[in-house]
Amino acid sequence: MNVAGGLVDGRFRLAAPLGRGGMGEVWLADDLRLGRRVAVKFLPRGLDPDEDEESVARFHREAQVAAGLQHPGLVQVFDNGEQDGQLYLVMELLRGRNLRTVLREDGPLPVRRAVELAAQTAEALSCAHRAGIVHRDVKPANLMLLPDGRVKVCDFGLAGYLHSATGLTRSGVVMGTPDYMSPEQCRGRSVDERADLYALGCVLLALLTGQPPFPGRRDVWPLLQDHIRTPPPRLSERRPGVPAALDGLVAELLAKDPADRPRFAGEVADRLRALLEPGTPPRAPAAPAGSGYRIEVFQNQYKLPDATDADAILTVRGAALDPAGAAVSAPQALVFLVGLSTGLSPAALRAVTDAVAATVDALDDEVWFAVVEGSEYARMLYPDSRRLVRATPGTRAEARAALAGLEPLRTAAFGRWLRLADQLLAGHPDADRTAVLLMDGRDDAEEPAELAAALASCTDRFRCHVRGIGVDWEVAQGRAVSAALAGTLDLVHLPDTPETAAALRRELSGIVLGSRRARGRDLALRVTTAAGAGVGFLKQVAPEPTDLTGAGHPVGPGATEYRVDVPDGKTCDYHLRVLLPPGPATAEFAAAALELVQLPPAGDGRTLARATMLVVPTTDW
Repeated sequence: MNVAGGLVDGRFRLAAPLGRGGMGEVWLADDLRLGRRVAVKFLPRGLDPDEDEESVARFHREAQVAAGLQHPGLVQVFDNGEQDGQLYLVMELLRGRNLRTVLREDGPLPVRRAVELAAQTAEALSCAHRAGIVHRDVKPANLMLLPDGRVKVCDFGLAGYLHSATGLTRSGVVMGTPDYMSPEQCRGRSVDERADLYALGCVLLALLTGQPPFPGRRDVWPLLQDHIRTPPPRLSERRPGVPAALDGLVAELLAKDPADRPRFAGEVADRLRALLEPGTPPRAPAAPAGSGYRIEVFQNQYKLPDATDADAILTVRGAALDPAGAAVSAPQALVFLVGLSTGLSPAALRAVTDAVAATVDALDDEVWFAVVEGSEYARMLYPDSRRLVRATPGTRAEARAALAGLEPLRTAAFGRWLRLADQLLAGHPDADRTAVLLMDGRDDAEEPAELAAALASCTDRFRCHVRGIGVDWEVAQGRAVSAALAGTLDLVHLPDTPETAAALRRELSGIVLGSRRARGRDLALRVTTAAGAGVGFLKQVAPEPTDLTGAGHPVGPGATEYRVDVPDGKTCDYHLRVLLPPGPATAEFAAAALELVQLPPAGDGRTLARATMLVVPTTDW
């Protein structure tokens, strides 16, 4: 039984219950390792982890996928586990009101506000759908409105997990919330992302009218039959005066047949945003430094007054070749920042340096690395020059010897350490660049502004994963480093015990492996057009002709992503036709913003290259 003061996994101390419902109970808890407040959701009892291993394994897999989703509209999952026969999730703590409470307290929302919240929700759903997760229980109670006006989608994947794992379908009990369930869900059929879009239509109707499509039903069965057979109400009938485009979109979302609904959440977000702010695509800046990828645009860029489209040939260039002419697929560049103080026991110090040495020993030959010894100014522990070296049997052995002689430090200067790491990694612009900071103290040799300035200068240049050793370290400083440099943060407690030392070695190996996996590019060409414009077609013309037009995935206002395969050291050519917005143009304008992005789970939308397709009006052909 969960009680205040109880400890979960030896780390999360329960403080107070936050809520209880069909999806379980939620507790406010303190993360004793990272010194932050979190929410711990305990799933309902009824599934015995000892008797249903397959379902439990599925829960953990789905929790891991959810934890990998990074989107401002999705609640962040930190951890998951099982305690006393009850499964749980650890999530970010949200402050605000869910939309069910908003509707109960404030009534129907202004049209613009409801459309904005629905657009945010659709964008978050699009991120999850692309990762293969269907929510299955989109409803106002699962949409949290934060004080800054953003909405976050909660409880991703849990409805589907509980639906199958607890066997409730077989007993004839409906999982989910009948007011917002799609017809295919009501029939007990398999569902895809279009079930979430039906639910989003129900939510949007509720936000604008105060009620879901079929209100007032006290019994579940007639309500399910309404979703299956009864024509849904028109938004314009319940709220006269709404824009016709919005009325039509809600009707499409509430279509009984999934084939009659919009196919993608990104498309829905696009159409909702178009109702708010018709705009033009931003002109894309130059390609980000360090990716090794480029987009070049070759086109007849002149538009006659009666032209309705424009064409371009896009050449996407993969990562560069090495001097020997062999393709180098996003090599790794690693810097280990080892800042261990005199406050750490000798045994713990040796355990950490041994873990770093073991990680270096396991590096592949093509990896470049260096080890920096933390001090007030930071110095190269290995090699003895300000450069990275390629991992070979010789350099790995020398690094191990250097680590064996590492001495503890008296003062720390994180900002200076990070600047040195940046200098070292800057020599490898085509690599996936990663730093690992292991420390047990606090930055006490610099002014606070120095660390902030270092973080600002290093943002987007490399990732930095922070591991606090023991308990006497400054969590706020470690969190600032990991957050600014897109890394992770965690505690390594008592590293001199055999179990924890082994766990640290595995964790460091996992960081290296995660960087290595990032080389396996899962790429998409994102084309963003202005309101009233669109993509006529996109075809790969070299090295092999392939029509990509029907394979586009809407991901936001005017934005469509097309999966592409661009081998490192190679080029691919594409023919893009953009349908231009109606009306005359009097000055040069951007027909499309082009981005090459790395898709989740490795990239989470990281932009590798950018370009702009320009069009110049003319009357002289």
